Amino acid sequence: MVDVGAYVGVYSLWAAKVVGSDGFVVAFEPNPLAFAWLVRNIELNGAKNVKALPYALGDGIAWITLYAARENPGASSLVPDHVATAGCSVARAFKVPVVTLDYVVESSESLVGRRIEGVDLVKIDVEGYEMRVLEGFRNSLSRGLAERFAIEVHKDQVSTGDVIAFLEGYGYRLDSVVSFGRVKDVVYMRLA
Repeated sequence: MVDVGAYVGVYSLWAAKVVGSDGFVVAFEPNPLAFAWLVRNIELNGAKNVKALPYALGDGIAWITLYAARENPGASSLVPDHVATAGCSVARAFKVPVVTLDYVVESSESLVGRRIEGVDLVKIDVEGYEMRVLEGFRNSLSRGLAERFAIEVHKDQVSTGDVIAFLEGYGYRLDSVVSFGRVKDVVYMRLA
């Protein structure tokens, strides 16, 4: 499993238990404060099959500003106006490294410690940066590397229809959309 926007690791740790010793989870969390909690939670749970990486994922390799939300750290975003739309103020801004998921796949032996040859599930929760993450995964999508997606689409920044159409262009089919009103949708798709 690949957990993009792992925050403190709730889904990463759940997935680590589900996949067991035969599986592996790669968790990405660029917020330095949340990353420290993520690493500590992995240690406290004795999860040997989770690798945490302190990167944001996007459509290129760069350094970008992450806006940490004061009232809800989970609403922190690379998109400055998303924090305000979420009803929060910016507590702090951090410069964080951004890489593409294709880069991670290509460099997985050095970054993760093992070669990534297939991914059962990619979970994306990146507070308005969803399309950029997908854009940075084009090469791997063309090869059918990922079997399934669960994507939290923040509708103030990204169109649910655009996410669905993008993945359909790579041979994925829609399983379902769970709507949370005007705020977000969770899109579930799988390789057809």
